[in-house]
Amino acid sequence: MKRLTMILFKIGLVVFLALGVVVVLAQAVGLVIGNPGLVSGAVSALGMAMTVSAGVTGLLGFVMSYLFHWKAGED
Repeated sequence: MKRLTMILFKIGLVVFLALGVVVVLAQAVGLVIGNPGLVSGAVSALGMAMTVSAGVTGLLGFVMSYLFHWKAGED
């Protein structure tokens, strides 16, 4: 169970960070070329997937704290 949770956590982390980078880069391109549709469209297209993957990854991190018996203040 611990191994599966760690694998899913790592996949979720990569997915939401990659989606975040894509959104920011698309918005930066939209700002440079002066296209407001691209700036708002990037969030409209990828915002939900990014938010859901970040939320699921956060919940997996919470579950992992119990599976791995982490204590507050440990490194």
